[in-house]
Amino acid sequence: MDNQPLLSVIVSCYNLEQYVDKCVSSIVAQTYSNLEILLINDGSTDTTGMRCDVWQEKDGRISVIHKQNEGLSYTRKTGVEHATAEYVTFVDVDDWIDKNMYNDMMSALLTTNSDIAQCGYCKVFEDGRREHCHQENQSDSLEVVGRNEGVLLLLEDKKWQSFLWNKIFKKCLFDHVSFQKNLNLGEDFISHDLFHHASQSVYLHNDYYFYFQRGDSMLNIKNIKGEMKKLSDFSDAYYERYLFTSQHPEYHSALSRVKFFTISIGICLLRNASIYPKHITTEYFCTKVKRIRSISITHQDKLPRSIKFDWYIINISSTLFKFLRLLYICIIRTTNRLKITNRKTSPTLSDLGWLWHW
Repeated sequence: MDNQPLLSVIVSCYNLEQYVDKCVSSIVAQTYSNLEILLINDGSTDTTGMRCDVWQEKDGRISVIHKQNEGLSYTRKTGVEHATAEYVTFVDVDDWIDKNMYNDMMSALLTTNSDIAQCGYCKVFEDGRREHCHQENQSDSLEVVGRNEGVLLLLEDKKWQSFLWNKIFKKCLFDHVSFQKNLNLGEDFISHDLFHHASQSVYLHNDYYFYFQRGDSMLNIKNIKGEMKKLSDFSDAYYERYLFTSQHPEYHSALSRVKFFTISIGICLLRNASIYPKHITTEYFCTKVKRIRSISITHQDKLPRSIKFDWYIINISSTLFKFLRLLYICIIRTTNRLKITNRKTSPTLSDLGWLWHW
């Protein structure tokens, strides 16, 4: 492509020294060469920062920014603030990309005069397995999508997901969003705002991004404090998405699904907060209760029976909800000891997997 516009590639780096080289190698090898590569070292305590510095010496397009640890969301914020290009994109340092990703995506972006380009992605597992997401759509064709349809596709969370790393954005779209500090989960939930301010987007069905599924990135039920933080971040992110959807009538066709996730994840958090109160402040617990109560349910909102039951109890009394939850856990622990049951009582987001198949 002649006269390639500059593209800023923002790479979030934190304590993943063994993945830096493969990730950055895939970026510098792009057939689209007019890149500004920003390696943002988020206060790593291993050799990640040093490996980034080595790459800076190797390639003049690379700049390294060392900062204190503030989480993935603020790492991306730092990258956007330092980006000088009209277009920005993101890569997580444990992932890698196809050599033609940026050439093909920038070509699609410019030829269709879109504000956002998005491509397919492939999950790669430690044992070498690959899972091609949305394989039924594999083709070389481009799909141009208007603003409303693009936002709805994200909110419905079926064909499209909220990830930032498989997309290229006009940088000016980030003038309309704010990044949250110290997020452990839900850092991609600014995407609906970005699509809301885009005139149109273009979708490439090819899988150009390789999303590595690390075994050590899985949720750890032994780290209760960490799991509670992830649950609270995820719950807060979905509540903000619910507010956005409810405030924009053009997206109300997705409101029932957004409510489903918001209520289900919020109640999951409150269930665990009842068991482990020291990891959630009383003020925050009350705030979450008020938020759950503020969401009305209609006959169109198909919630699981247990979630709907808890929603009714919370609306009656949060004290009663806590009492019933503790009683339930006491019964489960007793039956577990008697080897009648073998159920988990610790919080874990992996137990929410059923949500995405509901």
